[in-house]
Amino acid sequence: MRKILVAEDERNLREGIAEAFRDAGHEVVEAAAGDEALSCVEEQVFDLVVTDYKMPGMDGLELLRRIRMINDTTAIIMMTAYGTVEGAVQAMRLGAFDYIQKPFNLEELELKAERALEHRKLLSRLMEFDRREIVGHFGNIIGESPSMRRIFEIVTKVAPSNATILVLGETGTGKELIAHAVHQNSNCKDGPFVKVNCAALAENLLESELFGHERGAFTGADRQRAGRFELANEGTLFLDEIGTMSAGTQAKVLRVLQEREFERLGGTRTIKSDVRLVAATNRDLEQAILDGDFREDLYFRLNVVTIRIPPLRERREDVIPLATFFLQRFADDLKKTMRGFSPSALRLLTRHNWPGNIRELENSIERAVLMCEGQVLEPRDLTLGVANGDSSGSASRMAAVLRMPAEGMALDDLEKMAILEALRMNDWIQKDAARFLNISSRVMNYKIQKHEITHPRWARNRTPATDGR
Repeated sequence: MRKILVAEDERNLREGIAEAFRDAGHEVVEAAAGDEALSCVEEQVFDLVVTDYKMPGMDGLELLRRIRMINDTTAIIMMTAYGTVEGAVQAMRLGAFDYIQKPFNLEELELKAERALEHRKLLSRLMEFDRREIVGHFGNIIGESPSMRRIFEIVTKVAPSNATILVLGETGTGKELIAHAVHQNSNCKDGPFVKVNCAALAENLLESELFGHERGAFTGADRQRAGRFELANEGTLFLDEIGTMSAGTQAKVLRVLQEREFERLGGTRTIKSDVRLVAATNRDLEQAILDGDFREDLYFRLNVVTIRIPPLRERREDVIPLATFFLQRFADDLKKTMRGFSPSALRLLTRHNWPGNIRELENSIERAVLMCEGQVLEPRDLTLGVANGDSSGSASRMAAVLRMPAEGMALDDLEKMAILEALRMNDWIQKDAARFLNISSRVMNYKIQKHEITHPRWARNRTPATDGR
């Protein structure tokens, strides 16, 4: 039940609207003039105000201005007579959610009211999150689920220390944002925040990137270069995708953590390191240790404090606040007036499984804002390709790729195609591809070896050519 104010000087219309809202289960207050309506707003909090544009005394526009000064979250629908569209446009600019032209049928007004009330609920939730008192600075991290509140508490407690932090989570969950929040709440927040994506560089390039090199250290090293450990001195170094790092580089990073010193490639001078290290990965490092891909001693050095970020499908309470945040941001960037989501779009957002997590949600909202021709996002604007809570959208894309030729094909070839496509769709992350195909990581590893599938980012599959040697 919501509280609705109906401001209309024509008695029969006002009573008809009020009766319709009461039949829908809402609490309704009636006002016959603008001044009377303003008195009601000053004394009570309303979720929705439906007001006429022209009324005795204070008109609808002035009433709208006054309501906005009293309560910025109250949704407002302006009723206008034929020929006063300019006034309706002005009302929208002043913050009205929608307008409706007389004469209208009550079903049309009820639909607009439903959308306005849903938007008001979302806006209130977002403002409640903004007002929440959380110690420290968390940038653009939005989360009101219990799991995210717990993460905020952990960051607040451990950030002021010098402890090494390991951030675990699927691709797109916001591991870099957590690392930046740790830096912003640390004692070295005035120092640099330096980040390195370990998966994006071959082994020799990654070592040079981390530790720097002297002139002539290798072919093409025509001048001395400081590495990221050096640049991050008295600040924070964020090593993303540390699970892809080679054994040799792991040993050098371990030495820095143990002894707080290193040498540039090709150099002999020992450089002291005063760096707070935050590492992140989407890999199962314990399994990687068993597979011989990751050093156990480095894992224990990194795993002083572990922050596990749950995937978006496990914290659906955060979907709507995040979607609203992205909607407002992209609408501002594109200078478009967007008022929110339709109820059906909201249902679609909360039912989708978001295999790409927050990154997928952000990209979907950006695309929707670009394509939307109205001011309210509808399901057709989102183009998620799903109508339920499973991954049928991803499955349909997989089915489109795996079309068998008319002459048929070997089962092994079909299996290899499925594994390759699953890996491509999950950014070549084996664990995510295994989950997509509903098989274990061990089975995925066996299939990859069976079909001799390789990728430059995988340490075990690197060749001298991919290492640049």
